[in-house]
Amino acid sequence: MEHHELLQHYRDQVDTIDLEIVYLLSRRFWISKEIWKIKKETDMPILQEERWDSLLTMLFEEADERWLERDFILDLWEKIHKESMRIQK
Repeated sequence: MEHHELLQHYRDQVDTIDLEIVYLLSRRFWISKEIWKIKKETDMPILQEERWDSLLTMLFEEADERWLERDFILDLWEKIHKESMRIQK
């Protein structure tokens, strides 16, 4: 395979993964709306520190196994969490 073809092959794979990420985020935020409904009915606060800490611990462990930087994971999940909280308001 020539360099150009190989490059396009990898770009196509990245494009597919990027679309999957958008789809998964969309699903995650839909679920966040459902969680918000339960929290609202039971007068639970939107932010639950223990859940957040537990999630980060799990994500950091996974990141370590996959050689991803914890700071990257933290930045990414803070953005995801912020959007989830926005959706839940």
